[in-house]
Amino acid sequence: MTFPHPIIDSHAMLGTELHLSLAAGELLRRMDANGVETAIARPVGAELVVDNAAGNDRVLKASPRIRGLVTVNPWYGARAIEELKRCRALGAVGVFLHPSRQGFMPTDPIVTPILDWAGEARWPVMFHTGTYVQSDILALGEVARKYPGMTFIAGFGGFTDMWFELPGVVADVPNLVLDASMLWSEAVEQIVRERGAARVLYGSAEPRNRYGTGLKSMKRCEVTPADLRAMLFDNAKRIFNLP
Repeated sequence: MTFPHPIIDSHAMLGTELHLSLAAGELLRRMDANGVETAIARPVGAELVVDNAAGNDRVLKASPRIRGLVTVNPWYGARAIEELKRCRALGAVGVFLHPSRQGFMPTDPIVTPILDWAGEARWPVMFHTGTYVQSDILALGEVARKYPGMTFIAGFGGFTDMWFELPGVVADVPNLVLDASMLWSEAVEQIVRERGAARVLYGSAEPRNRYGTGLKSMKRCEVTPADLRAMLFDNAKRIFNLP
């Protein structure tokens, strides 16, 4: 499948988690096969929850075409901030948090130091959303309202349990962006129609989903060519401050 412009994948995953596994070389092969120029990747499994430095090194050292969306467990406190500083020096482009796996609510005070630091670093923050109870997209909306100068990304777009909350949350929270990696074209069309294409990022969710599936869904969207380019490329370039 070809598009008349570059493609940035805003949400891929590297490492091993239960039945899922993806190495950098295989991700690059899949990117090449689908015309993807750049992927934003984050850790999974134990490297997401406890071995943060190992997971962050995995995504930061993968390839110049793979940029790191690094993670820290908020329970590590000051050590988490030091890890973020280290990753920033190595070229990371944002932070990923998974409330369900890392054991917190988005509104918990334990997350505040990470959000404060990310705001100072001018980093976007992606939260996993869609899994009750911790990964509540409504709670993410509450957090985003407290930091109006930052960009927050709803990872997986609330899939599967909370996608129906998206239109209302996106309407109320202008600094919340949707990662459309697990959503169908009609859901994406609704957000674009009501709030504009600037509120949507294309993501593959590799290896949980596939480029072929996600890109077909994006191509089926009844949107303008400019809106499609924004979702597939322009928005990610701006949000992740890519050259």
